[in-house]
Amino acid sequence: MTRTFSEALAQLCPNASKTIIAGIADNLHLLDQAGISTPIRVRHFFARVCVETGGLHTLEENLNYSARRAHEVWPGRFPTAASAGPFANNPAKLAEKVYGGRLGNFAAGDGWKYRGSGLLQNTGRENFEEVEAATGLPVVANPDLLRGFPGALLAATIYWSKRNINALADRNDVAGVCKAVNGSAIGLADQKAWLAKAAKVWPDGAGIAFPAAPADPPAKPVPDPAAPAMPPQVAPIPPVAPGPTAETGIPVSPAGEAPAVRPVASAKPTSSGGKAAVAAGAFALIVTALAAFWRHVTELLWSIF
Repeated sequence: MTRTFSEALAQLCPNASKTIIAGIADNLHLLDQAGISTPIRVRHFFARVCVETGGLHTLEENLNYSARRAHEVWPGRFPTAASAGPFANNPAKLAEKVYGGRLGNFAAGDGWKYRGSGLLQNTGRENFEEVEAATGLPVVANPDLLRGFPGALLAATIYWSKRNINALADRNDVAGVCKAVNGSAIGLADQKAWLAKAAKVWPDGAGIAFPAAPADPPAKPVPDPAAPAMPPQVAPIPPVAPGPTAETGIPVSPAGEAPAVRPVASAKPTSSGGKAAVAAGAFALIVTALAAFWRHVTELLWSIF
């Protein structure tokens, strides 16, 4: 029986988030479009993804570090555990310390706003700008788009493709993949362990089926700034229940709500209009009576002569 990609990911990461597995499975065409479509490329891609996401467990960087751990990860910024003390268990403050003023971050709060996000933990404003330039998604203004799908996978494939990491994967250069993604050898040992597991899931010669890419949604028309603004379209009035309401005389919808626009009622004559109508009716009666009388006189004269 052929395994689904979701089942393959669950075999690789038994404790993975079901939401993350579903998000990847629903957007597999993005892997195919990035050329991550052979067993060796898929193995290297997910080996590094598993390092960055803790085994497909999270889509955003966990910066809730103890002072000791912060010192171990960023010894250049925290020469001692004591120096990291003011930033311990304070993710936003730590993000500003370690990411502020670099990676394209320039405004206060950018370090936290553009913390590692997505399957490859794209970090820093410049990496979010790269995704936006490639896709048009407003991820700079809405960085949470990379902390869900399809943004999490889309950002990872863009990062992977722009750095030609497929070529490193083809050479089975695990250290090269690690450095291309992380900039150093951090996580290399874990990446090798994940790669060994991935080799059992996607061995050489394994077939990998990818669904066709979904059709692009129709582009939204861009309004002409010189054209006058159009009024909002009025939704059609829902069907009304038989009869008007007792208090207002306005028909109601089946949900019991009055329609947005009242129906036009039959016109009632005003006082001046009513007098004119009465006079016109009386005149018509007089004309009809005179015509009948003249016809009778004419018939009488013809009978005499």
